[in-house]
Amino acid sequence: METEPPLSDTDDNEDDPVIKEIPIIHSKKLEDSLYLFQYPLKRKLDPTEMNVQKCFFKPVNDEVKLEIGLNINSPNFDTGKAEIIAHEVDGPLHKKQKDKQIYFENEMVDKVFLQSSTSVQNCKKYAVAAYNGKEIHLTTLKGIYQFRPVFPYLENGLKKKRQAEGEESDEEEAGPSTAQQVTVKFMQNDEKWKKQLDNNYKALMAKRAEEPWSECIWHDKNSTISNVERLKLISDNTDDIGQAQSLEDAEYIRLLVPEDQEQAIVEPTLPSNIISLHALRSFPIQEQCKLLLKDAQIIQFQQLHMLLAGGQGLTDAILLKTLPKVANLVRGNWVVKSEVLYPPETYSATRGVPAELMCQTRDYVLYYFTKHQYVERKKVSSVMKIPSEEIKEIFTGISKLRHNKGWELSLPADTDFINKHSDIVQKQNAFWTERFNQIMESVKESNDKRQRRKSKSVSEDLKLKNSVSSDNDSGTEIKSPVLGRKNKNLEGNV
Repeated sequence: METEPPLSDTDDNEDDPVIKEIPIIHSKKLEDSLYLFQYPLKRKLDPTEMNVQKCFFKPVNDEVKLEIGLNINSPNFDTGKAEIIAHEVDGPLHKKQKDKQIYFENEMVDKVFLQSSTSVQNCKKYAVAAYNGKEIHLTTLKGIYQFRPVFPYLENGLKKKRQAEGEESDEEEAGPSTAQQVTVKFMQNDEKWKKQLDNNYKALMAKRAEEPWSECIWHDKNSTISNVERLKLISDNTDDIGQAQSLEDAEYIRLLVPEDQEQAIVEPTLPSNIISLHALRSFPIQEQCKLLLKDAQIIQFQQLHMLLAGGQGLTDAILLKTLPKVANLVRGNWVVKSEVLYPPETYSATRGVPAELMCQTRDYVLYYFTKHQYVERKKVSSVMKIPSEEIKEIFTGISKLRHNKGWELSLPADTDFINKHSDIVQKQNAFWTERFNQIMESVKESNDKRQRRKSKSVSEDLKLKNSVSSDNDSGTEIKSPVLGRKNKNLEGNV
C-alpha cells in the first residue's frame, strides 16, 4: 500500500507566507496605574455611554464604587415608585438629620450603585495593546475589576420595616405556645470550623469598613484628559538598545486624529513631508504651531501642548498668545487658518480654484461647524459655487462623514478649554460673526455680477432677434433660411 509523502517545511511556508512583521514594545508609562473595568451585566453592543456621576476608590482594599445616573425622562421610568422608595430609605425631607447618610438628594431613586469585585488575582500576565500602525505597544495591567449593582440603601428600608413589624407583634396578645424543645448536637470540629470561618468573614468586612472611600474625578472617554492619557500607551522607547526615541509627527497625528473605520474611504491622507519633533523644536514657537497645524488641520490645546512640550520657553500663556496668529477656534478645537493652507495668489490642486475663493468656502464651512454639530455638503455647494471636489477636500481635512447625518468634526468639542478660556472663546466668536458677514457680502456681489452678465446676455439675444425680423436699409425683409424652408414646404402641401 502506497502512502503519500509527508509535506515539507517549504510547502508550509508557501501556503502560509509572512505578510508583515510587526515589532512588539513594552510600554511602562501606565503599568502602575492601568486598570481594566468589566461590566458583565451590560450588553456588549450597547451604544449608550454610562452617565457616571461619582467615582470612589479604596486603594488598600482595592475596591471601586460608581454612581450611575438614570434617565428619569425615559418613558419606562416609574417616577412614583422611585419617589416611594426614596422616601422609605431617607425618610421625609423635614426630618432628615445632618449626620445621617442621604442616598437620594433629589428625593427620587435617580441613580444606581456599582461596586467592583476582583476577578483575577495575578494581573501581571494581562496587558492592553495599542497599535500605532508601526508597532504594537503592550502595557501591563495593575488590576481587573468586575462591576455589579449593589443596593446599600435597602438595609435602611428593611430595618424600618422590621421595627414596624416588631412594634405590631408586641401589641398583639400572645397565644398558646405550641413549641417543643429540640436538642441539637454539633461535632466539635464543625463548630470550630464554622466559628473560624465566621471570624474571618467578620474581620474581612470590618477591615473593608474601616477604610473610607476616596472620591475621584471621572473623565469621559472623549475628554481632553482621557485623550492625553491614552497617548501614554505608546512608548517613546522604540529601539532594541533602550535609547529613547521620539515618534515622528505622522505617528502622533494618527493617534491624535484616529481614522474612522466605517468611513475610512473618505478620510484625509496626511502629508508625508513631516519633520521630526526634535527638529521641529528648533523653529520659533509660531512656526512650530504653523507646521503642526498645517499637517493635522485640527487639534486640541492639550494635545498640541504635549507635542511641543520641551521647547525652550514654552508656557500656556505664550502658546495661547501664538495660536490665534495661525489658527482659529471651532468648538474648543484649534483649526489651522485657511490662509495657511491656501496662500494668496495660488490655486487648488484639483480644479484650479483661486485661493481667495477656497478660503471663503472653508471659512464658511468652519463658521457653520461653530453653530452646528453636523454640516451638509449640498448646502455648502448651493451657496459657494465651487466644484464638488474642492468642497470634499475641505471637509475631509477637518471632519468625518456620518451616515444620514452629514459631516462632523474629527475631534469632539473641547469643553475643558471652553470653560477655562471664556475670553478667547468670545473673541473667536466675534471673529467668526464678522468673517461670516464678509463672506455673505462677497457672495452677494458675485451673484449680482452673475445676474448682470446674464441680463446683458439676454438683452443682446433680444436685440439680435429683433434685428433679424426687421427690415434692412434697402427696404427688403430679411427672411430666415429656416423660415423660408418651412413656407416652401407649406406651399407644396397646398
